[in-house]
Amino acid sequence: MKGSTLLGVILVGTAALFFGWSFSYGGMAGFVPLVLAFPTLVLAALCLAGERYPRIMSAFEVSLEDVLTSAAGAEDTAEAAAQQGPRAGEFALIVRMFVWFTVFGVLVFISGFYVSTFLFAAIFTHYQGRIGWPGTAFITALALGFFYFIFEETLAVDLFAGVIFGAFIPPL
Repeated sequence: MKGSTLLGVILVGTAALFFGWSFSYGGMAGFVPLVLAFPTLVLAALCLAGERYPRIMSAFEVSLEDVLTSAAGAEDTAEAAAQQGPRAGEFALIVRMFVWFTVFGVLVFISGFYVSTFLFAAIFTHYQGRIGWPGTAFITALALGFFYFIFEETLAVDLFAGVIFGAFIPPL
């Protein structure tokens, strides 16, 4: 299995899991994960189907293989396409991304959505994205402004405040 196919399967599975979980929340609480999970599920499934049927992705001119190849620094794409298993660079990139987002999830649980988004966006953008501090500050402010506007102003949804700020931990 190619690294891009493995990543596609993981993305589809994760999105489907969150999509299913969104129906277990009462009232409007399930609306936010549903709104986020549905497009993610559709796009991840489209990318996964595009790995099997490249004509699907040619309409969008995008492929998970292209993303992984450029991110892992590989130069010979013909050799990568012929390879059956993920290369060491691809697997390391996949593991690194899941570690980053696991850390983000733990941060959300501990310190709440806005504090963790600020910390994660700043650290991830600067170190993983290799963007300077002025660009990092701009992207972080943009992300926080976007989430605040969408969730607080538009949807009137209070996001999880974090355990250290006394948030109630919902049963799963």
